[in-house]
Amino acid sequence: MNSEAISQDIEALERDLASLRARVENDSSSFATLEQQVAELRENLLRTRETVTERETRLAEKRQELSETRRLEALAAYEDDLRSQREAGDQAATAATDFLAALDAYDDETLKLRRILEEMRGAFGSDERVAKVEQVLLDEPSRLRGNWEAVVAATKWRLEPHVEETVAGEELPQDLQDLAQERRRARIKEYFAKS
Repeated sequence: MNSEAISQDIEALERDLASLRARVENDSSSFATLEQQVAELRENLLRTRETVTERETRLAEKRQELSETRRLEALAAYEDDLRSQREAGDQAATAATDFLAALDAYDDETLKLRRILEEMRGAFGSDERVAKVEQVLLDEPSRLRGNWEAVVAATKWRLEPHVEETVAGEELPQDLQDLAQERRRARIKEYFAKS
């Protein structure tokens, strides 16, 4: 081999070496950039994980706050329900007082009609007018019987608030007793609706 060929080989090797060194430098630079990006991504990932943990904690606190708020609202509604029940009780008491006053007035009118009947018998004997008044007095109890029975049924169980329901001599649990009371109320309301 001659010196010229060897020189050409050397030049070719130097070019290849320079090219490879440039590529190494370029790859090193790219690698450093990638390492920097990985470090940034790792830092971003840590921050995101911390944010997720904070949000989860905040979400748990908000859920607990919602639960407590709902509980307090339910208690407030419970107070409203108590107030409504008391108002309904007051209305029922007023209606009962009005009913008793109406019943007294009815009794007064019935007694007055009986006195008139006695006077009519004395004055007219067994006239058709007397028979008409007698028939009204005879028909009156049957005409009002359904209403009287409904009133008695509606009030009787309320006068015995702790009626114990038993099955084969055993006391029923409170929830079943409450259910039985509710069914009685429904039957009474149904009876009134038909009247």
